[in-house]
Amino acid sequence: MPPSPAALVTKELILQKTGCKQLSDVEKLDLSDLGLETIDGDLFSQIPNLQDLNLSKNKLAAFPEHLGLGKLQVLDVSNNRMRSFLSLAQFQELQQVNIQDNPYTAADREQLTFLLPRLKSVDGETIQDSHRQYLKRVFGTSLEEKVEGLWEAQFKKLFRMSQSAGVQRLLQDQFIQTAKQKIQAGPASMEQLRDWRIETIASKLVAEQDLNTVKGEASMSSKRSHDDSSTNGASSDAVAPSKKPRNETSKDVTNAADNVSKKTVRSRNARVQIEILPKTLATTLAKKVVRKPATKRGSSTLTLCSKDSTADYEPSHILQCHSFKNNRDDMKTMVWKCVFEPDPDNTEKSTSIVATCGGESVCLLDCRTGKIVQKFSQPREDFFCVAWMTIPLDGKSEKMTNILVVGGKRGKIYLIHPQQNIWYAEHEAHRRDICSMVVYPDQPSWMYTGSYDKTIRLWDISPPKLPNYECRIRKLAEWSPPSIPLHMLLFPDRNLLLAACRSGCFSFMLNHKEDDWKKTYTTEFTFPKVEKCTEDGEEVETEFMDNMTLISSEVIASKLVGHGCIYLWNLPPTLKRCAKIKVKGPRSLKVQPVAQLEWSKTFLDYIYFKMWPGYDVLVCGDDVGNTWMYDVSKFLTRKWPEDTPVPPAQKLLWPDCTWNGTRLSKESDDDEVSTVVSSSSSMSELKLPSVNDIAISSRGDYIVGVTDCNLVFVWRKNKPV
Repeated sequence: MPPSPAALVTKELILQKTGCKQLSDVEKLDLSDLGLETIDGDLFSQIPNLQDLNLSKNKLAAFPEHLGLGKLQVLDVSNNRMRSFLSLAQFQELQQVNIQDNPYTAADREQLTFLLPRLKSVDGETIQDSHRQYLKRVFGTSLEEKVEGLWEAQFKKLFRMSQSAGVQRLLQDQFIQTAKQKIQAGPASMEQLRDWRIETIASKLVAEQDLNTVKGEASMSSKRSHDDSSTNGASSDAVAPSKKPRNETSKDVTNAADNVSKKTVRSRNARVQIEILPKTLATTLAKKVVRKPATKRGSSTLTLCSKDSTADYEPSHILQCHSFKNNRDDMKTMVWKCVFEPDPDNTEKSTSIVATCGGESVCLLDCRTGKIVQKFSQPREDFFCVAWMTIPLDGKSEKMTNILVVGGKRGKIYLIHPQQNIWYAEHEAHRRDICSMVVYPDQPSWMYTGSYDKTIRLWDISPPKLPNYECRIRKLAEWSPPSIPLHMLLFPDRNLLLAACRSGCFSFMLNHKEDDWKKTYTTEFTFPKVEKCTEDGEEVETEFMDNMTLISSEVIASKLVGHGCIYLWNLPPTLKRCAKIKVKGPRSLKVQPVAQLEWSKTFLDYIYFKMWPGYDVLVCGDDVGNTWMYDVSKFLTRKWPEDTPVPPAQKLLWPDCTWNGTRLSKESDDDEVSTVVSSSSSMSELKLPSVNDIAISSRGDYIVGVTDCNLVFVWRKNKPV
């Protein structure tokens, strides 16, 4: 049977338990052992005189902000699933707190002592006034002055001078890391508390500079609240929140077309109309062949649909389908990932349906019509990654179906069965944001997830059992990379997992059956040094690898932020050299690329690329809306490096269009990025979009890209004349 619905706290339940006639009379409340997963902030804000609250023996993973319990003095949240207690700082009158049997650390106890001035005991242990004064003296004003001194001396001027969001991001990371290395405070046993205080102080100093919004981790972590979910790693049933579909179907979107308004959009060759739907900015741009830039002498010819023909693409649709609360003026929601649905009968082929994720929603777009056929939403979520799993339905191997798996800032994985229009399960997978997913090729029900909690975890997701969609999600293994894993590649025949991380590229042994769950990396792969990456006159060191993919069974494409190229390198000879290194512990190995593909000089991160399966074509977006296409066929067996950087075989420029008076285009590929804004436009600072991710269908009929300004675009292959 599916898990029972989570218990809900109602006004009637509170009055029944306390015997009070109205909520304002309640001073003591016991809600222990009710299976609670969330707290209703609106309801608790109506209990202003509450002084004693017992929430023990529940399933709470987070505590809401701004509950308004200003008189709360005693709180028991023992035996829950909470990993962060920073939200308890809102209860400044709190005197006693019990957090036992939660997955917390010693630093959490010290944080509570530091944040709550009237706290007298934690888990029954009395807090000495001398200890509180020591924490305030060491980690209070004294530490603030040290961090601010480092900021003023080495980083403040650089932040003011830089106009690049990418450089600002790297400087912020460098500032925090430098502060942790140079500033001493307290004994080694309080290192976690010191690091937390340094990050808090440093983030406040950076925020005061009123910097440009930083894409990537800032866009994820700045929105991250203290309601991060977690898991203890034990086998557990997935939560099935509701069997009622939580989505918008193609019928809903089609009916919305009754209120269509028209906006004029200028293409490079003609003036066309875009229909702006209440839920989507979608429609057909004028049919035209996209002008290609002049081909450099000696560059390769891009072979697309066949070995003897070259295909051009034309813009087909632009949609605005991830708007927050369907706000037509929302041009800020970032759409992060897109992936075509595999054919259940032949997973090497794809359908015309592509899944996109961003903000609170996951959309399924039919590229043939440019219509959103399904839309699933999760309030207060921010989705960062999406993947398809093709598994037998109800355990029957002869009948395969596609399951959509998505993850985001709350650390949960969600399971959707689009064929039946149902969102049927969710599971607490990580403590922090999930930023990467990959399916194990030899076991389609195994899913690897990477998170901002610096872990990679392997999950066994059982097929749903009909008719109730019972599902079991079990954790099989865990790895601990040195930094955030942003992308993963699996090599089952080599028993190898490769992770692209914020601090470089690392390999791990798979060894799923070993008992050592906290597996660390065995090899670090280092790339050509770009010691000083310069943009806007600023110099920043970077080893930040934000993406990699396989272009064959042996050749890998990798991209490092600020390097201005995509590296192609051969794995077997690199591992062969690694075997000759006789050292204990992790090894460092220098990668010798066989080619460097020309790409944008941008410092923006989280720009992903993909291979066109079966056609040796690598496709990548950039920071100004362009789509780069590379013919990589000649590098599949190359052993010696290419002498010169390899230009793209084809480049699709962002189409010329206008939104609310703001021109989202440039006349040529050499133009500077600029905007033309009407006086009535609310998006006066909008520039050309950054293409966060890109996908191409198995036949090459469609190229889909997702951007940082809530736009999804579709390119259609021209039909031969």
